[in-house]
Order: sequence, then C-alpha cells, then structure tokens
Amino acid sequence: MPSGKAITIEKWADYQALRRQGKSLYAAAKECDISYHACRDAEGDKAPRNYIAAQEALGKTIQPEVPKYDELCPEAQAAYDNIEIFAKRYFGIILQPWQVEATERIMGLMETEYEEYVVINAPPGTGKSTFFAKVLPAWATVRNRAIRGMIGSSTQRLAEWYCRRLRAELDRAHPVKAELNDVRLNLAVDAEATLQEDFGMFKPDSSEIWRAEAFTVLQKDDTPLSQKEPTWSAFGMDSGFLGGRFDLVIWDDVYDPRKMRSAEAREDMRRWWDEVAETRLEPGGLLVLQGQRMSADDIYRYALDKVAPPDDYELDEFDPEDAPDEWRKYAHLKYQAHYEEICSGDPETHKPHAEPWPEGCLLYPRRLPWRRLRHIKAQTPDRFEILYQQLDVNPANVLVDPLWVTGGPGKDGVHHPGCWDNDRGLWELPQNVSGEMFVIATADPSPANYWAIQCWAYNPETEFRYLLESYRRKMDAPSFLDWSHEQQRFTGVAEDWWQISNDMGHPITHWVIEANAAQKFILQYDHFRRWAALRNVQLIPHYTHSKNKGDPKYGVQMLAPLWRVGRVRLPGKQNTEARPHSLLLVNEVTRWNAEGTGSRTDDCVMAQWFLEHNLEKLYMPTIVNNRQWRPTWLTGDAELLAR
Repeated sequence: MPSGKAITIEKWADYQALRRQGKSLYAAAKECDISYHACRDAEGDKAPRNYIAAQEALGKTIQPEVPKYDELCPEAQAAYDNIEIFAKRYFGIILQPWQVEATERIMGLMETEYEEYVVINAPPGTGKSTFFAKVLPAWATVRNRAIRGMIGSSTQRLAEWYCRRLRAELDRAHPVKAELNDVRLNLAVDAEATLQEDFGMFKPDSSEIWRAEAFTVLQKDDTPLSQKEPTWSAFGMDSGFLGGRFDLVIWDDVYDPRKMRSAEAREDMRRWWDEVAETRLEPGGLLVLQGQRMSADDIYRYALDKVAPPDDYELDEFDPEDAPDEWRKYAHLKYQAHYEEICSGDPETHKPHAEPWPEGCLLYPRRLPWRRLRHIKAQTPDRFEILYQQLDVNPANVLVDPLWVTGGPGKDGVHHPGCWDNDRGLWELPQNVSGEMFVIATADPSPANYWAIQCWAYNPETEFRYLLESYRRKMDAPSFLDWSHEQQRFTGVAEDWWQISNDMGHPITHWVIEANAAQKFILQYDHFRRWAALRNVQLIPHYTHSKNKGDPKYGVQMLAPLWRVGRVRLPGKQNTEARPHSLLLVNEVTRWNAEGTGSRTDDCVMAQWFLEHNLEKLYMPTIVNNRQWRPTWLTGDAELLAR
C-alpha cells in the first residue's frame, strides 16, 4: 500500500469483516493490502477515524463467527483430535510420549461425572510448565470455549505470566519460529499455523475481559461475554482470596522448599490446600497438581496420602491409615528420568538420539541425557532420587532399606532374609516357636494428633521380636484406658490388648510410654495405676531428647541392624488386617532419616524405638500376684509412673 495515503472506510470495512469471519490479523491485513502495523495499531488504542467509521457502519455488536468442527480444514481437525499434532502445528513443540500419556489420562478423568484429582510428578527440565500451563490449556480452550479454567502457581505474579503467555498464543498473528539450537537438537520445529487462523478469533473487542489475571474468549453462542465467567484465571498462593468455580484447575510447581523449612509452614500449606485450593472445583471438574518431588513430606505426598472412602462406607468405621490404595483421593502419574528396571545397559540406549520411555529407559534423552543424569547421581544421589526419580527419599539414606523388609539379594550380593511372616496374622506367634516369650506394649501418645501404639513378643533365646499389633490413630486418654462405672470394668485399648494377650498365654507385662505425654494424659487418672497393679503390668517411662534419640548406639539408628538381619518379624497373612497394620510401621521406617526430611510422620518409628531402647532393663516376673513388682532400677520419676 502506498505510504502517506489514508486507508478508506471501504478497505477498513473489508478488513473488519474478514476479522469477524475468523481471519487472523496478519491474514486479513494481507488480503486487504493493509499494513500489518496499521491494523495492529487500529485494533489497539490508535484507531484512525476511518476505522471507527467502518466499525460503526458494520455494527460493534457483530460477533465474529467461530467455525464449527466440520468447517475446519483437515489439518485443524487433526490437531483438534490429537494433542501431539496440535502442539507441533501451533507451537512447534515435539511432545514426548509421557506428555501424550498424561493427556490421555487427564481427558479420561475430565469425562467422569465426579470431581477428580490427580498428582503428576516429573523431573525438572522436561517441559512440564510449558505443557501444563500453555499447550494443554490452549488445546482445552479450542475444544471447549465455554471452559472455566484456572492456572495456579506459587505466586500471583508467576500465575499471571502464565496467563499472559496463553492469551498471547490465542491471539498470535504469525506462526512461531523455533530457536535454531532447538531445531538442531530436534527439540522443536517451526509452527505451521496460528490458533486464530485455524479456529477463528479468540480475542473479544472489549479489553475489560482480556486482562492478565483473567480473560474471556469469544464464544460460539450469542451469550453476552460480560455475563460469561472468565475462560482462564490466574491465582497465586499469595493472592489471598481465591474466588470462582472452575472446570479445570492446574496448579504448577506450588511447593517452594525454601519457604517450607519449618513444620509450621508445611502445616499452614496443608491447611491452605484443604480449605482453599481444593474447594474451587465444580462438580465433574478436574484438579491437576503437577511438579517435581522435593521431599518426603511435600504437598504432593500430602495429596497422595489423602483417601476418599466409597459413598456406601460407614464413616464411623473409617480409619484413613487402613484405607486400601483404591480409595486414594488423588490419581498418581509418576515419571522418572531413568527407568532402571528396563535399562539393558547398552550404551546406545543412553545416547541423546535414543528412543524415549516407554521404548527406552530414559524419559527425555535429548533434554535429560544420561551423561547429565550420571553426574547428578554421582554428586548428589539423595537429590537425584527425589528430584529426578520422584521417590520420597533416597533408599541409601533411610533407616531401613525396603529390600530388608521384603528379602532377597542386594546389589552387593548379600541375601537378606526379609521380615514378613506371611502365614502369621495379628496376635499370632509362629508355630512351634521355642524359648520363653514375654510381651511388651509401647505407646507414643499425642494430645491433638495420632497415637502410635504397638505390641511386641520378645524371645530372648533367638532375639526375635514379633509384632503382634500396631495402631496409629487419633485417640484420647479414655480411649486408651478408662473405668466404666456403669459396667464396673476397665475399657480401652490397654485393657483389650491385655485380655487378648492373656488369652494367648502371654499377657502383656510392660507398657513403655513416652514420659511427658504419659504424665499429662495418663497419670492424671487414678484408675490407670489401679489397672496396672491389678494386671501386674509395669509402667516404664521413656524420655525422648535429642541426645538419646541421635545416639549412634542407643538412638533410633539401633533399629536398622535388627531389620537388616530379619530379627523384626511382621505379621503378613493375606486377606487379613495383618499386612495393613504392619505397613503402618514399614512405611515409616523405610522413609525415616536422621535429617527429618524422610517420613512425614515418625510416631511408629518412635514406638518401636521405645521398646529397643528399654529392652535391656525389662524383666518378666516369675511370680504373679496383685502386688506390683518394682525392679531395683526403678526410682524417681520412674517409680512415680509405676505407682
């Protein structure tokens, strides 16, 4: 077009008509022989007089038509149906198999009639944020312009940046050009088209509904956009009030370990997640929590531990700790940087051009090549296991290696006997067990949280410890032991366990109880001392402090060799409650580490340690009478507990 000459009203009218038919800014400008920059300025805040006149002549309320599926070109239809084609055509991104699989799982969850929740864990450097905060939302918008979506992040600023990026892609005039280095490495290609070129305009006339924190796209029906909830909204954990209801919620990398160093901060985040983040989902909607694992007690672990019992299950009988895996509230998609179980060791499978998982052993060979992974694993093996393999904790640093529990040959060639008694149920001893046995119970009480209580049978001859029962549940002191005036008998776990053990022929002779908690929640009740005297049970106080807990010989670490050689015996009879109850302890000891970054809880670990730390002091009386026996070492506060 010749410079310096005003564009006629007729040309501007033709341009606006094309735009309202769904043509991109670039395509409409080219067809009308108008400068791209002039069109861009006109649609901004620099509209010339003739442009405004043409707009008035056509009518401002005329809404561009959104093409139907049958009206799309074959390439656009293919992209509509397939996210792999979609990402390559409009973004120049070559998706990896794990991203395609994740999409299939997500779409399946969105089609259910119920609220669905999913945790997606993948290593850093695999394009998680680009995919989940740009490609997937764009594809969802193309398929359903009426969607109400939310992109969340650790900060409002970052969430708005994601929204601006998505908004820009919907309004892009030219196909994106790939970086030359990405093309060379076969990580990306030049895009073939723009979204508005194939699917019509997305940007409305009004800038009031096209903001960074929330924007609304043009709809297929005649519903006024002012009455439509935003298509996509941005929210950060620091944004305060989280309003709106959404069909698709995507939380991206919300966990910042620098801000979660204290137990109080982690608890605040869990409360915020329960009361704010999860409450914004519409019925039939989907919440996606994606990011890389940071520690064993991060927000991803918290979400994965949540359970949702079936609708017909009696909640009075519900115990989250005993819930089966199929009751988990969140589905889990976990992707590791390297899959050792399918690794052949062939150097060709570790080359950057190797086939990615699931055909090969590397998740993303070009962005996470084996050479880089080897260096990370060699320098920081614990971080490698967590960040790149998505494990709760490095097995080399935990108190008990899972292999010691299951048994079998280790990498060093040593065969571990294992700890499971698969033919033994709760409150059962192995058949034909020899030697004298005495039974000890332990308790780690808590006034507000869960109590961990265990019962063990110890054989001094073989030095085997047989777990008979294990609880971890919310309790109070009366639930542990109480006196019923109406029934004129003792009630509670302590009495029940004593009766069961007595019926076995091996009554509980000792209770080892964390001292501070015992003094506050148990000793205040006179009936507890009367019960102990009646049942001939010794009450042994245990004092926990940093010095004895971390002692290399008598601290928590003393448990490790017992598990390694199989002297800890667990009831594991199938189709009974034995294995779930045993797993309460197993799940903690196989995650616990000295730094406190492993297991989210350590109540069960402490309950077992109480036993081992006091075992040398315990004595089983040979004469049973109503007068309570006191060993000579029981003095001071310990004697007070025994009265």
